[in-house]
Amino acid sequence: MKAPRRLPQGLSGPSLREIADRALQIPGVIDLSVGEPAFETPAHIVEAASRAAATGYTKYTPFPGFLSLREKLLGKLWMANHVHADVECVTVTPGATFGLAVAIMAVVGAGDEVLVPAPGYPNFEQLVVLQGAVPRRYRLDERNGFLPDIDELRRLITVRTAAIIINSPSNPTGAVLPKRLVESIVSLAAEHDLFLLSDEVYEAIVFEGEHFSPAALDRGGRVISIFSFSKTYAMTGWRVGYVVASPAVSGNVRKLIEPYTGAASSVSQKAAEAALDGDQTCVKDMCDAYHQCRDIALELLNEHHLNVFKPGGAFYIFANISMCHMDTFTFARRLLEERGVAVRPGELFGPAGRGYVRVSFAASQDAVTEGLVRMADFVRRET
Repeated sequence: MKAPRRLPQGLSGPSLREIADRALQIPGVIDLSVGEPAFETPAHIVEAASRAAATGYTKYTPFPGFLSLREKLLGKLWMANHVHADVECVTVTPGATFGLAVAIMAVVGAGDEVLVPAPGYPNFEQLVVLQGAVPRRYRLDERNGFLPDIDELRRLITVRTAAIIINSPSNPTGAVLPKRLVESIVSLAAEHDLFLLSDEVYEAIVFEGEHFSPAALDRGGRVISIFSFSKTYAMTGWRVGYVVASPAVSGNVRKLIEPYTGAASSVSQKAAEAALDGDQTCVKDMCDAYHQCRDIALELLNEHHLNVFKPGGAFYIFANISMCHMDTFTFARRLLEERGVAVRPGELFGPAGRGYVRVSFAASQDAVTEGLVRMADFVRRET
């Protein structure tokens, strides 16, 4: 039997879902591994989707997404992100991950280099590799607040560099890039004529500081912004994201969407419209709940003498467990099997994640509290 082709190096490692999938097989597990809100999608969004399905919104949609949704997004971009865009600059995608994929395909070619955060969302590197390009990691160090170092970025740029990827608030660290640093990165991209891909899917979940969109500073059509409804509105399963870019880049994005997916789901797009039109109190309430969970988690870990980086946004704690003297996969597997708690190994986020595990506090307060008590006890016993 003919064997399938070998996947590119970087795609053959452990699965992001390994711990979560194993957790599903163990009764009573506290799952703090998955980056998914514990909240249900707000009722008014679900009801709007149901009405849309019942009234005929079950057909193909335009490749860039419904014009009505893209027009609503223009208002959101201006009010929330201070980004002025034309409707031709906005493309709706079936999830932000696919939006990121087509954005990379639109501006990165085989043999190009792309600067990616380390530790960082694994799909950044994987999507670059799938394009035949070369990811070059820039270090996010806890001693520097897990923020990019502008001098390091400058040193990493070569004649082959095509783009820089940034992510704020960050998955997995929760770091929020301050405005001055964003301004410096935008200036650096302009100086070297690079594209800047900005992953902003956690934009609404900020506890300290302020989320700042680099596209608000873009004067040369270099910034490509990737947004999502998943985290803001607890709509992970609806698969709706959107890419905001110059008309030229957006044209490439739309041409790439056609052969891969056609378009985002019609019903999901109508749900997204309802999310934008509806009362935004639900977003504030969810963010407040995450904030409370974060503070509970930090206090509890401090009580157990586990001092961790204080995330300014998203809903993750990137906890240093290097004192246990085991690789993070072993730590996560043993914590799951022995204490019934699922966390994500830091090494899934690249070599810079050695000695860390990512803990999601998007679960209930009770789950976060009990899960971290068990983890702290496990750490104490292993040190």
